[in-house]
Amino acid sequence: MSAKKGDLCLFLPGAEGWEIWNGTAAEGFQLQVSTEHLLALEVTEKITGPLQMALPVRQLSSLPFKAQTEDLSILEDLAMMHLEKNGTRPALDGGQLSDHFVYGKSGEETLLTAVVLNPPQEGQLPRRSPQAFDLSPRCLPLPEGKVVVWRELGRWVFAIGRPSGVLYFQCFSGDRLDERGGNDVRLALTQLQLQGVLDPFPDEVVVWSHGSATDARPEELESFSRGLGLSASSAPKPAPSWPAPPSRLLPADVRAERMEKKNQRNRNLMVAAAVIAYVGLIGFLFFNLKSAEEKVMIAQKKVTSLGPEALKLQVHQDKWDELAPVVDNEFYPYEVLFRIYKALPNTKTERNVRLTHVEVINQFKDVDGGRQMIREVTVKGQAPENAPIGEYNDSLIKAADLEDFKWIMQTPTKTRNGDWSFIYTAEVQN
Repeated sequence: MSAKKGDLCLFLPGAEGWEIWNGTAAEGFQLQVSTEHLLALEVTEKITGPLQMALPVRQLSSLPFKAQTEDLSILEDLAMMHLEKNGTRPALDGGQLSDHFVYGKSGEETLLTAVVLNPPQEGQLPRRSPQAFDLSPRCLPLPEGKVVVWRELGRWVFAIGRPSGVLYFQCFSGDRLDERGGNDVRLALTQLQLQGVLDPFPDEVVVWSHGSATDARPEELESFSRGLGLSASSAPKPAPSWPAPPSRLLPADVRAERMEKKNQRNRNLMVAAAVIAYVGLIGFLFFNLKSAEEKVMIAQKKVTSLGPEALKLQVHQDKWDELAPVVDNEFYPYEVLFRIYKALPNTKTERNVRLTHVEVINQFKDVDGGRQMIREVTVKGQAPENAPIGEYNDSLIKAADLEDFKWIMQTPTKTRNGDWSFIYTAEVQN
Protein backbone atom coordinates (compact mmCIF):
# COMPACT_ATOMS: atom_id res chain seq x y z
CA MET A 1 0.00 0.00 0.00
CA SER A 2 1.56 3.34 -1.07
CA ALA A 3 1.31 6.61 0.82
CA LYS A 4 -1.52 8.98 -0.16
CA LYS A 5 -1.56 12.74 -0.22
CA GLY A 6 -2.29 14.05 3.27
CA ASP A 7 -0.94 10.95 5.03
CA LEU A 8 1.40 11.24 7.98
CA CYS A 9 4.64 9.27 8.03
CA LEU A 10 5.42 7.69 11.41
CA PHE A 11 9.03 6.72 12.14
CA LEU A 12 8.75 4.17 14.96
CA PRO A 13 11.07 1.69 16.70
CA GLY A 14 10.17 -1.87 15.70
CA ALA A 15 11.16 -5.20 17.20
CA GLU A 16 14.61 -5.43 15.59
CA GLY A 17 14.92 -2.10 13.74
CA TRP A 18 13.12 1.07 12.68
CA GLU A 19 9.74 0.97 10.92
CA ILE A 20 7.95 3.44 8.63
CA TRP A 21 4.14 3.67 8.83
CA ASN A 22 1.82 5.79 6.67
CA GLY A 23 -1.77 6.81 7.26
CA THR A 24 -4.05 9.15 9.19
CA ALA A 25 -5.62 9.17 12.64
CA ALA A 26 -9.05 8.67 11.08
CA GLU A 27 -8.17 5.82 8.68
CA GLY A 28 -5.38 4.20 10.70
CA PHE A 29 -1.75 3.52 9.80
CA GLN A 30 -0.24 0.80 7.59
CA LEU A 31 3.29 -0.56 7.79
CA GLN A 32 5.33 0.51 4.73
CA VAL A 33 8.90 -0.49 5.59
CA SER A 34 10.43 -2.67 8.30
CA THR A 35 14.22 -2.49 8.66
CA GLU A 36 16.87 -4.11 10.84
CA HIS A 37 18.74 -0.83 11.37
CA LEU A 38 19.22 0.04 15.05
CA LEU A 39 20.45 3.54 14.17
CA ALA A 40 17.86 5.86 12.67
CA LEU A 41 20.52 7.53 10.51
CA GLU A 42 21.12 4.23 8.67
CA VAL A 43 17.54 4.11 7.33
CA THR A 44 17.77 5.29 3.72
CA GLU A 45 14.30 4.32 2.48
CA LYS A 46 12.27 7.14 0.91
CA ILE A 47 10.00 8.93 3.37
CA THR A 48 6.94 10.76 2.03
CA GLY A 49 4.59 13.07 3.87
CA PRO A 50 5.05 14.97 7.15
CA LEU A 51 7.50 12.97 9.29
CA GLN A 52 6.75 12.25 12.96
CA MET A 53 9.22 10.30 15.12
CA ALA A 54 8.41 8.05 18.09
CA LEU A 55 11.35 8.04 20.50
CA PRO A 56 12.36 4.57 21.80
CA VAL A 57 12.03 3.65 25.47
CA ARG A 58 15.79 3.07 25.78
CA GLN A 59 16.36 6.83 25.29
CA LEU A 60 13.71 7.91 27.84
CA SER A 61 13.14 7.97 31.59
CA SER A 62 9.69 8.19 33.19
CA LEU A 63 8.92 9.36 36.74
CA PRO A 64 5.21 9.27 37.73
CA PHE A 65 4.13 11.27 40.79
CA LYS A 66 1.19 12.99 42.47
CA ALA A 67 0.98 16.78 42.47
CA GLN A 68 -0.99 18.26 45.36
CA THR A 69 -2.79 20.73 43.12
CA GLU A 70 -5.36 21.05 40.36
CA ASP A 71 -3.69 24.14 38.87
CA LEU A 72 -2.37 22.96 35.48
CA SER A 73 -0.28 26.14 35.03
CA ILE A 74 2.25 25.11 37.70
CA LEU A 75 2.59 21.44 36.74
CA GLU A 76 5.66 22.09 34.56
CA ASP A 77 7.53 23.67 37.48
CA LEU A 78 6.48 20.81 39.77
CA ALA A 79 7.63 18.26 37.18
CA MET A 80 11.07 19.92 36.93
CA MET A 81 11.36 19.93 40.74
CA HIS A 82 10.48 16.23 40.79
CA LEU A 83 13.14 15.48 38.16
CA GLU A 84 15.79 17.41 40.10
CA LYS A 85 14.82 15.62 43.31
CA ASN A 86 15.37 12.26 41.60
CA GLY A 87 18.67 13.31 39.98
CA THR A 88 17.39 13.21 36.39
CA ARG A 89 17.50 16.88 35.44
CA PRO A 90 17.79 17.15 31.62
CA ALA A 91 20.85 18.64 29.93
CA LEU A 92 20.50 22.42 29.62
CA ASP A 93 22.12 22.65 26.18
CA GLY A 94 20.38 19.69 24.55
CA GLY A 95 17.16 21.37 23.45
CA GLN A 96 13.71 20.64 24.92
CA LEU A 97 14.48 17.32 26.64
CA SER A 98 11.69 17.12 29.24
CA ASP A 99 7.90 17.07 29.25
CA HIS A 100 5.05 15.94 31.48
CA PHE A 101 1.77 14.14 30.78
CA VAL A 102 -1.36 14.13 32.97
CA TYR A 103 -3.02 10.71 33.15
CA GLY A 104 -5.61 11.20 35.88
CA LYS A 105 -6.97 13.14 38.86
CA SER A 106 -7.84 12.05 42.40
CA GLY A 107 -9.66 14.61 44.52
CA GLU A 108 -7.45 17.69 44.65
CA GLU A 109 -4.42 15.74 43.35
CA THR A 110 -3.21 15.57 39.77
CA LEU A 111 -1.59 12.34 38.60
CA LEU A 112 1.14 12.88 36.02
CA THR A 113 4.35 11.42 34.63
CA ALA A 114 7.49 13.49 34.04
CA VAL A 115 9.62 12.34 31.11
CA VAL A 116 13.28 13.02 30.28
CA LEU A 117 14.93 12.36 26.91
CA ASN A 118 18.63 11.54 26.89
CA PRO A 119 20.37 13.83 24.34
CA PRO A 120 20.36 11.85 21.05
CA GLN A 121 23.80 10.47 20.27
CA GLU A 122 25.47 9.98 16.91
CA GLY A 123 23.17 8.24 14.43
CA GLN A 124 20.05 8.25 16.66
CA LEU A 125 18.14 10.78 14.55
CA PRO A 126 16.94 10.17 10.96
CA ARG A 127 18.47 11.91 7.95
CA ARG A 128 15.33 13.99 7.47
CA SER A 129 14.38 16.06 10.51
CA PRO A 130 10.96 15.12 11.98
CA GLN A 131 8.26 17.75 12.40
CA ALA A 132 7.36 16.40 15.86
CA PHE A 133 8.57 13.91 18.46
CA ASP A 134 6.68 11.74 20.93
CA LEU A 135 7.15 8.66 23.13
CA SER A 136 6.75 5.24 21.57
CA PRO A 137 4.46 4.02 24.47
CA ARG A 138 2.11 6.97 23.77
CA CYS A 139 1.80 5.79 20.17
CA LEU A 140 0.48 2.36 21.19
CA PRO A 141 -2.97 1.41 22.60
CA LEU A 142 -1.94 0.17 26.07
CA PRO A 143 -4.71 -1.79 27.84
CA GLU A 144 -5.62 -0.53 31.32
CA GLY A 145 -4.80 -2.66 34.37
CA LYS A 146 -2.20 -4.79 32.58
CA VAL A 147 1.53 -4.83 32.13
CA VAL A 148 2.38 -4.77 28.40
CA VAL A 149 5.72 -6.15 27.17
CA TRP A 150 7.15 -5.86 23.64
CA ARG A 151 10.48 -5.81 21.79
CA GLU A 152 11.90 -2.49 20.69
CA LEU A 153 15.17 -2.21 18.73
CA GLY A 154 16.37 -5.59 19.98
CA ARG A 155 15.47 -5.02 23.66
CA TRP A 156 12.44 -5.99 25.71
CA VAL A 157 10.50 -3.08 27.23
CA PHE A 158 7.35 -2.82 29.32
CA ALA A 159 4.75 -0.15 30.09
CA ILE A 160 1.63 0.42 32.17
CA GLY A 161 -1.22 2.35 30.58
CA ARG A 162 -4.10 4.40 31.89
CA PRO A 163 -7.27 5.46 30.00
CA SER A 164 -5.91 8.99 29.50
CA GLY A 165 -2.20 8.32 29.16
CA VAL A 166 0.86 6.30 30.04
CA LEU A 167 1.69 5.79 33.72
CA TYR A 168 5.18 4.25 33.45
CA PHE A 169 7.57 2.59 31.01
CA GLN A 170 11.05 1.09 31.25
CA CYS A 171 13.60 -0.92 29.30
CA PHE A 172 14.59 -4.37 30.62
CA SER A 173 17.97 -4.51 32.35
CA GLY A 174 18.79 -7.74 30.47
CA ASP A 175 18.27 -9.00 26.93
CA ARG A 176 16.08 -12.00 27.72
CA LEU A 177 12.44 -12.58 28.62
CA ASP A 178 12.97 -14.92 31.59
CA GLU A 179 12.35 -15.25 35.29
CA ARG A 180 15.00 -12.66 36.11
CA GLY A 181 13.29 -10.17 33.82
CA GLY A 182 10.00 -10.91 35.58
CA ASN A 183 11.64 -10.22 38.95
CA ASP A 184 12.93 -6.87 37.67
CA VAL A 185 9.48 -5.84 36.44
CA ARG A 186 7.94 -6.96 39.74
CA LEU A 187 10.43 -4.80 41.64
CA ALA A 188 9.62 -1.74 39.50
CA LEU A 189 5.87 -2.23 40.00
CA THR A 190 6.33 -2.67 43.77
CA GLN A 191 8.27 0.60 43.97
CA LEU A 192 5.50 2.40 42.10
CA GLN A 193 2.93 0.90 44.48
CA LEU A 194 4.92 2.05 47.52
CA GLN A 195 5.07 5.56 46.05
CA GLY A 196 1.28 5.55 45.85
CA VAL A 197 1.08 5.99 42.07
CA LEU A 198 0.11 2.40 41.13
CA ASP A 199 -3.35 1.52 42.34
CA PRO A 200 -4.66 -1.04 41.74
CA PHE A 201 -1.77 -3.44 41.14
CA PRO A 202 -1.88 -4.99 37.61
CA ASP A 203 -3.57 -8.40 37.40
CA GLU A 204 -2.09 -9.67 34.12
CA VAL A 205 0.84 -9.28 31.74
CA VAL A 206 0.39 -9.22 27.95
CA VAL A 207 3.40 -9.92 25.72
CA TRP A 208 2.95 -8.54 22.22
CA SER A 209 4.19 -10.64 19.30
CA HIS A 210 5.61 -9.20 16.08
CA GLY A 211 5.35 -12.16 13.70
CA SER A 212 9.09 -12.84 13.73
CA ALA A 213 11.58 -15.34 15.13
CA THR A 214 12.17 -13.07 18.13
CA ASP A 215 8.61 -13.51 19.47
CA ALA A 216 8.36 -14.93 22.97
CA ARG A 217 8.24 -18.74 23.10
CA PRO A 218 5.79 -20.52 25.47
CA GLU A 219 8.60 -21.51 27.84
CA GLU A 220 9.80 -17.89 27.96
CA LEU A 221 6.30 -16.69 28.77
CA GLU A 222 6.02 -19.25 31.55
CA SER A 223 9.41 -18.28 33.04
CA PHE A 224 8.67 -14.56 32.85
CA SER A 225 5.22 -15.06 34.38
CA ARG A 226 6.74 -17.04 37.24
CA GLY A 227 9.24 -14.27 38.02
CA LEU A 228 6.59 -11.52 37.79
CA GLY A 229 3.96 -13.43 39.75
CA LEU A 230 1.20 -12.64 37.23
CA SER A 231 -0.50 -14.70 34.55
CA ALA A 232 0.96 -14.03 31.10
CA SER A 233 -0.63 -14.22 27.67
CA SER A 234 0.49 -13.38 24.13
CA ALA A 235 -1.25 -11.15 21.58
CA PRO A 236 -0.29 -9.50 18.27
CA LYS A 237 1.16 -6.02 18.60
CA PRO A 238 -1.50 -3.51 17.45
CA ALA A 239 -0.96 -0.80 14.85
CA PRO A 240 0.31 2.53 16.18
CA SER A 241 -1.38 5.92 16.24
CA TRP A 242 -0.09 9.47 16.66
CA PRO A 243 -1.00 11.41 19.86
CA ALA A 244 -2.76 14.75 19.53
CA PRO A 245 -1.26 17.03 20.57
CA PRO A 246 2.24 15.51 20.40
CA SER A 247 4.89 16.05 23.06
CA ARG A 248 7.03 19.20 23.30
CA LEU A 249 10.29 17.23 23.10
CA LEU A 250 12.74 18.73 20.59
CA PRO A 251 16.45 17.80 20.42
CA ALA A 252 18.93 20.63 19.99
CA ASP A 253 20.08 19.59 16.50
CA VAL A 254 16.56 19.72 15.09
CA ARG A 255 15.79 23.01 16.82
CA ALA A 256 18.93 24.62 15.40
CA GLU A 257 18.07 23.35 11.90
CA ARG A 258 14.59 24.87 12.12
CA MET A 259 16.00 28.24 13.15
CA GLU A 260 18.46 28.16 10.25
CA LYS A 261 15.68 27.33 7.77
CA LYS A 262 13.57 30.20 9.11
CA ASN A 263 16.46 32.64 8.78
CA GLN A 264 17.21 31.40 5.26
CA ARG A 265 13.58 31.87 4.25
CA ASN A 266 13.63 35.45 5.54
CA ARG A 267 16.85 36.17 3.66
CA ASN A 268 15.37 34.76 0.44
CA LEU A 269 12.30 36.95 0.80
CA MET A 270 14.45 40.03 1.24
CA VAL A 271 16.55 39.24 -1.82
CA ALA A 272 13.46 38.43 -3.89
CA ALA A 273 11.85 41.73 -2.89
CA ALA A 274 14.96 43.64 -3.93
CA VAL A 275 15.14 41.82 -7.28
CA ILE A 276 11.47 42.41 -8.03
CA ALA A 277 11.81 46.09 -7.22
CA TYR A 278 14.87 46.40 -9.48
CA VAL A 279 13.30 44.54 -12.44
CA GLY A 280 10.12 46.55 -12.09
CA LEU A 281 12.08 49.76 -12.19
CA ILE A 282 13.93 48.77 -15.38
CA GLY A 283 10.72 47.68 -17.07
CA PHE A 284 8.99 50.92 -16.13
CA LEU A 285 11.75 53.05 -17.67
CA PHE A 286 11.94 50.97 -20.87
CA PHE A 287 8.18 50.89 -21.47
CA ASN A 288 7.64 54.52 -22.43
CA LEU A 289 10.64 56.43 -23.80
CA LYS A 290 8.51 59.46 -24.74
CA SER A 291 7.92 60.31 -21.10
CA ALA A 292 11.45 59.40 -20.03
CA GLU A 293 12.09 62.55 -18.06
CA GLU A 294 8.91 62.21 -16.06
CA LYS A 295 9.52 58.54 -15.45
CA VAL A 296 13.14 59.14 -14.41
CA MET A 297 11.94 61.63 -11.84
CA ILE A 298 9.44 59.10 -10.51
CA ALA A 299 12.12 56.41 -10.44
CA GLN A 300 14.52 58.69 -8.56
CA LYS A 301 11.86 59.32 -5.95
CA LYS A 302 11.32 55.61 -5.54
CA VAL A 303 15.05 54.93 -5.30
CA THR A 304 15.37 57.65 -2.67
CA SER A 305 12.56 56.11 -0.60
CA LEU A 306 14.20 52.71 -0.88
CA GLY A 307 17.63 54.00 0.18
CA PRO A 308 17.49 53.13 3.93
CA GLU A 309 16.11 49.64 3.22
CA ALA A 310 18.75 49.01 0.53
CA LEU A 311 21.47 50.06 3.01
CA LYS A 312 20.10 47.65 5.59
CA LEU A 313 20.06 44.89 2.99
CA GLN A 314 23.69 45.59 2.05
CA VAL A 315 24.78 45.56 5.71
CA HIS A 316 22.91 42.29 6.21
CA GLN A 317 24.56 40.80 3.11
CA ASP A 318 28.02 41.88 4.31
CA LYS A 319 27.42 40.20 7.65
CA TRP A 320 26.27 37.03 5.92
CA ASP A 321 29.38 37.01 3.69
CA GLU A 322 31.47 37.25 6.85
CA LEU A 323 29.71 34.21 8.28
CA ALA A 324 29.95 32.18 5.04
CA PRO A 325 32.99 30.09 6.11
CA VAL A 326 31.22 29.08 9.34
CA VAL A 327 27.98 27.92 7.73
CA ASP A 328 29.67 26.08 4.85
CA ASN A 329 27.71 22.81 4.71
CA GLU A 330 30.91 20.90 3.97
CA PHE A 331 32.01 21.53 7.56
CA TYR A 332 28.75 21.27 9.51
CA PRO A 333 29.74 19.56 12.82
CA TYR A 334 26.96 17.00 12.37
CA GLU A 335 28.12 16.21 8.81
CA VAL A 336 31.77 15.83 9.92
CA LEU A 337 30.64 13.51 12.75
CA PHE A 338 28.75 11.35 10.29
CA ARG A 339 31.74 11.03 7.95
CA ILE A 340 34.04 10.07 10.86
CA TYR A 341 31.48 7.46 11.93
CA LYS A 342 31.26 6.00 8.41
CA ALA A 343 35.00 5.41 8.42
CA LEU A 344 34.78 2.97 11.36
CA PRO A 345 35.94 -0.55 10.32
CA ASN A 346 32.94 -2.15 12.02
CA THR A 347 30.39 -4.54 10.55
CA LYS A 348 26.84 -5.40 11.52
CA THR A 349 28.09 -8.35 13.54
CA GLU A 350 31.35 -6.94 14.88
CA ARG A 351 31.48 -3.50 16.42
CA ASN A 352 34.89 -3.51 18.04
CA VAL A 353 36.11 0.04 17.47
CA ARG A 354 33.93 2.65 19.20
CA LEU A 355 34.10 6.40 19.54
CA THR A 356 34.03 7.91 23.02
CA HIS A 357 34.43 11.59 22.20
CA VAL A 358 34.40 13.69 19.03
CA GLU A 359 34.94 17.45 19.14
CA VAL A 360 34.54 19.66 16.06
CA ILE A 361 35.71 23.30 16.22
CA ASN A 362 34.57 25.83 13.57
CA GLN A 363 35.32 29.39 14.65
CA PHE A 364 37.23 32.56 13.87
CA LYS A 365 40.37 33.37 15.83
CA ASP A 366 42.71 36.35 15.87
CA VAL A 367 45.99 35.22 14.29
CA ASP A 368 48.86 37.68 13.65
CA GLY A 369 46.55 40.67 13.89
CA GLY A 370 43.95 39.25 11.49
CA ARG A 371 40.83 37.06 11.58
CA GLN A 372 41.35 33.46 10.49
CA MET A 373 38.92 30.52 10.30
CA ILE A 374 40.11 27.61 12.47
CA ARG A 375 38.69 24.13 11.72
CA GLU A 376 39.91 21.38 14.04
CA VAL A 377 38.69 17.88 14.92
CA THR A 378 39.57 15.68 17.90
CA VAL A 379 38.54 11.99 17.83
CA LYS A 380 38.87 9.76 20.88
CA GLY A 381 37.95 6.08 21.03
CA GLN A 382 38.59 2.63 22.43
CA ALA A 383 38.91 -0.84 20.97
CA PRO A 384 39.79 -4.37 22.12
CA GLU A 385 43.41 -5.52 21.86
CA ASN A 386 42.98 -7.29 18.52
CA ALA A 387 40.68 -4.70 16.91
CA PRO A 388 41.67 -3.29 13.48
CA ILE A 389 42.65 0.21 14.69
CA GLY A 390 45.13 0.47 11.80
CA GLU A 391 42.27 0.08 9.34
CA TYR A 392 40.50 3.02 10.97
CA ASN A 393 43.66 5.14 10.57
CA ASP A 394 43.75 4.36 6.85
CA SER A 395 40.01 4.88 6.43
CA LEU A 396 40.15 8.38 7.94
CA ILE A 397 43.15 9.38 5.83
CA LYS A 398 41.77 7.94 2.57
CA ALA A 399 38.14 9.01 3.04
CA ALA A 400 37.21 11.17 0.06
CA ASP A 401 34.75 13.27 2.07
CA LEU A 402 37.45 14.02 4.70
CA GLU A 403 40.24 14.89 2.25
CA ASP A 404 40.34 18.51 3.46
CA PHE A 405 41.58 17.34 6.89
CA LYS A 406 45.22 16.67 7.70
CA TRP A 407 45.26 13.88 10.32
CA ILE A 408 47.74 13.32 13.14
CA MET A 409 47.49 9.78 14.58
CA GLN A 410 48.85 9.44 18.10
CA THR A 411 50.16 6.04 19.16
CA PRO A 412 47.37 4.02 20.89
CA THR A 413 47.79 3.44 24.64
CA LYS A 414 46.67 0.65 26.92
CA THR A 415 43.81 1.21 29.37
CA ARG A 416 43.42 -0.48 32.76
CA ASN A 417 41.15 -3.17 31.37
CA GLY A 418 43.59 -4.07 28.59
CA ASP A 419 41.82 -2.25 25.75
CA TRP A 420 43.48 0.22 23.38
CA SER A 421 42.72 3.91 23.72
CA PHE A 422 43.46 6.20 20.80
CA ILE A 423 43.35 9.93 20.02
CA TYR A 424 43.39 11.40 16.50
CA THR A 425 43.48 15.09 15.67
CA ALA A 426 43.00 16.88 12.38
CA GLU A 427 42.82 20.35 10.96
CA VAL A 428 41.87 21.97 7.68
CA GLN A 429 44.66 23.81 5.88
CA ASN A 430 43.21 27.16 4.72
